[in-house]
Amino acid sequence: MSWPSDTLAGVYLFLFAFGLIFGVASLLLGGGGGEADLPGGDLEFDLPDGDAGAGGQQGGDAAPGNPAVVNASTVLMFLTWFGAAGYVARVYFGAGAAVSLLVAAIPGLAGGALIYLFMAKVLWRGQTRLDPANYHHGGTIARVTAPIRPGGTGEVVYVLDNKQLVDGARSLDGTPIPVGAEVEIVRYEGGLAYVRPWAGAASDGPFRGQPFEPTSLPPPP
Repeated sequence: MSWPSDTLAGVYLFLFAFGLIFGVASLLLGGGGGEADLPGGDLEFDLPDGDAGAGGQQGGDAAPGNPAVVNASTVLMFLTWFGAAGYVARVYFGAGAAVSLLVAAIPGLAGGALIYLFMAKVLWRGQTRLDPANYHHGGTIARVTAPIRPGGTGEVVYVLDNKQLVDGARSLDGTPIPVGAEVEIVRYEGGLAYVRPWAGAASDGPFRGQPFEPTSLPPPP
C-alpha cells in the first residue's frame, strides 16, 4: 500500500489503521459491550437502597441481553472497512471525494453489520442481564439466629434470589429480638440488616423473600 498522495487518502489510511488496531485490541480485551462509548460499554445496573447483595452474594433472574447496534466493535469495524475501501477507491482508482465516500460507506456499513450479527448470535448468545429487584432487601422476611440485644447486633438468616444468606442485624427501634423470631428487613446498609418483628405481612414494598428455618435450631416459640 503506497503512501497517500492527498489529504483524503491520508484520512482513509488513518481510519483503517485506527479501526484495525483498536478493533483487534477491543476483541482481545473483551470489549464490544452494550454502549456506544469506546472501548466497549460495561453492563451496569443500579441497586435499590444501595444494596450490593447481602454477604457479598450476587445473582439474579435472567433476561436475554443483546449488544447495542452502535458499540465499540461495530464502530471500529466500520472505520476499518470504510478506511480500507475509501483508500483503495481514492488511490488506486482515482475516485473523486464524493464517489470515494459513497464507495467506502457501503463496505463500512456491511462490516459493522457483520460484526454486530457475530456478537448477537455468537458472543452474546445465552448471556443474561441482572434484575436489580432481586437485590432489594426491603420486605424480605428473615429468622433471627443470634439474639439481637438492645442497641446491639445479632444475626439473621433468610432467602433472597433463591440463595440462603446470613447477615448481621440490628433492631430498627433498638428493642431486643430473641432467637427464632421472624423479622422483616426494613433496610440494608453498611453490611447490616435493620429489622423489626414481622407482623404477618411485609409493609415496605413487595414481598421479596421467605424465612429460612435453620436446621440447627429448634422450632420458633
